[in-house]
Amino acid sequence: MKFWEGGAPLSLILLATLLSVAAILRRVIPGLNRLKIPDSMVAGLIGLALGPSALGWLPINQEVLEKVVYHGLAVLFIAVSLQSPAKGKNSAAGVKSMAFGIPMMAVLQGMLGLVLVLIWSASVEMIHPGVGLMLPLGFSQGPGQALAMGSAWEELGMVDGGQLGLIMAAMGFLWCVVVGVPLVGLARRRGWLTEVSGEAAHENEQVRKVSAPGGLEPLTGQLAAVAVVYLGAWGLIQLSTSALADNPQAVATLYGFHFIIGALMAIAARKLLHKVGQDELLDTPLLARISALTVDLVTVSAIAAVQIAVVKDWWFVVLLFTGLGGGITMVLCLWLSRRAFPEASFEHALVLFGAATGTLATGLALLRILDPELRGPVPSSAVLGAAAALPLSAPLLVVLQIPAGGWPGSYPDRTLMALGALFIYFLALALGWRFLGGLRLHKPIFSFWPSR
Repeated sequence: MKFWEGGAPLSLILLATLLSVAAILRRVIPGLNRLKIPDSMVAGLIGLALGPSALGWLPINQEVLEKVVYHGLAVLFIAVSLQSPAKGKNSAAGVKSMAFGIPMMAVLQGMLGLVLVLIWSASVEMIHPGVGLMLPLGFSQGPGQALAMGSAWEELGMVDGGQLGLIMAAMGFLWCVVVGVPLVGLARRRGWLTEVSGEAAHENEQVRKVSAPGGLEPLTGQLAAVAVVYLGAWGLIQLSTSALADNPQAVATLYGFHFIIGALMAIAARKLLHKVGQDELLDTPLLARISALTVDLVTVSAIAAVQIAVVKDWWFVVLLFTGLGGGITMVLCLWLSRRAFPEASFEHALVLFGAATGTLATGLALLRILDPELRGPVPSSAVLGAAAALPLSAPLLVVLQIPAGGWPGSYPDRTLMALGALFIYFLALALGWRFLGGLRLHKPIFSFWPSR
């Protein structure tokens, strides 16, 4: 009996069962198969409906789900970073554009949220500016960040802050699924897709390895490589936090960046193995399979872990804010990606949209509709670009603190100050993207998909 204590074994078994149920439903329900909704997203929605935050029929441990998301994100970044980089003259351009695109979408969502707060407060009733800031936090930062900031702002006068953050994040996941999947069908009809099959997909293909007598099974060896890198990242974090013991906020931030540290160490490990002539220790196809598996687990866990709280006083505000935010995010992701990503424009747009409405893992889950094994150039661009986006995103978290302090006495002065700071921040990112990241204003301006 003691081996089942803590909820982890049962929760992991339930996650695998949910994935199996989703796969069966896709095969027996013809309409579901035609929609091309990723099984991991279907499984997550089923877990969300049947889990403790809704009907309560499944004994899923929320803490276990959060740990799967936390550690799975690091495993995903490490597995992708250990793979041989996709060959292509525009791969660096994809990384740069993703680095600018991720924070820009969050900044635009923040500007929209504050404008909606000003309009609502002037025409209906005054609401805390944090309600508008839940749009970038819930959509671009994910449920964890939205919950943390919303709960902190409750002490500064924001009613139902934590629950609003979770609801906004849940609506972001809904946008990712309901809009992201039909976008793939639209792209197919319009001829926007880049084929991942053929030479581009298999240029890193290696002869399938078999284990030597007494040696590790090849997949086991790749899992061990990922684990060794993650252990090194954990050790580095432990050493760093011991020197920051007097600064708990810095320690928390460092642990929050564990996946970036893991990715950087994986890149260093891959380059070291190449330098000493031991490239064969890493098998890109098997690492790609590990990446795809991790995306499935992280996606189902992230969606099922969202705690739904029905706040009847906020339903219209939530629908209004997330409806406008999701629609504008979709339009801008398409418009910008065609002009910023020379290679696989739509595939990059799909991942950027998923990351701007949920998490990077949900963006990659959408990509798996087109690239099931994550073998094309986009996963590498997304992971490396997300790492490079962190320093560009740091000012956003600082600016978001401005309007919450001193409310309601500081309203609307601090809200307008934050809106102005976000606008300046947006201009700086736009100029940086234009001159450093490869953004080109192809005409016609009002066309989603101009020919280049």
